[in-house]
Amino acid sequence: MVLDGKLDRALMQAMRSGPAALPADLGVLGRYLSTIDTLLAEKADAYEEDWFDVCEAAAEIDTLQQLETSVAERSIAVPADTLEAVLAKFEIWRALEAGADETATGDSLRDRIVRSIEEDVVRIARRAAQ
Repeated sequence: MVLDGKLDRALMQAMRSGPAALPADLGVLGRYLSTIDTLLAEKADAYEEDWFDVCEAAAEIDTLQQLETSVAERSIAVPADTLEAVLAKFEIWRALEAGADETATGDSLRDRIVRSIEEDVVRIARRAAQ
């Protein structure tokens, strides 16, 4: 979220303390990811005049990408107990660029979110069957 043109405190805290500093609200996390994506798109469209500005923009892009990863990591860690929450995780999954964060083992954030969603659906189904 952006407040008065700045990233809100939770996102700033996540930069220092990691994903656990983010709220456990999947809707809020989805909005954070949307805000980060908007800021990344703005940076991609910007033309920098000199080397200093290019380096500064690159550092900002790196920070935004780290925040994006933190939001995705937090989304994976938060259990979805309702179908609405499962749908919120799918929105986060859709917002992440395919293959952008793939590791040598092929274990991307998107893959991990899908596995998390599967666990959530199994948990919801078991609870409904009781």
